[in-house]
Amino acid sequence: MIRIGLVALLALASPLAAQDSPAAFDAARTAPLAIGQWTYAATATGSEARFGMQFLIRCDRNARRVTLRRAEPNSAVPATAMTITTDLATRTIPADGVVTNIDAVLDAIAFSRGRFIVDGGGSGGAGSGARLVLPASPEAARSIEDCRN
Repeated sequence: MIRIGLVALLALASPLAAQDSPAAFDAARTAPLAIGQWTYAATATGSEARFGMQFLIRCDRNARRVTLRRAEPNSAVPATAMTITTDLATRTIPADGVVTNIDAVLDAIAFSRGRFIVDGGGSGGAGSGARLVLPASPEAARSIEDCRN
């Protein structure tokens, strides 16, 4: 019952609902998870959750925004837009990866059932933007929550 309420709330309050696609999540349920692990670190401006050298969730508490991006070493090449898919919805994030701290995509990541999927968002290198199937984690949820407190 609570899950239904959350889905209804997301449908009313977010552009996520316009691209709702849990079927894509279900289709990727058997895909292997990316190799690596999440880490969390407090920073001078907020916090950062990293999945190895592959993905980053950065909280800028003062600006009240969260950046989602591939953690690729080649930052001289501009990134492309990325699509985040969770069990609740699918949403395309701008190339800069910046969303406000109240964006429903953050809740969708934090509460996703075991995993979320990132397509695109690369900066043009080999394998750039290839699908990442990332495990849901307390580290990612903590960095998201840091920007709300």
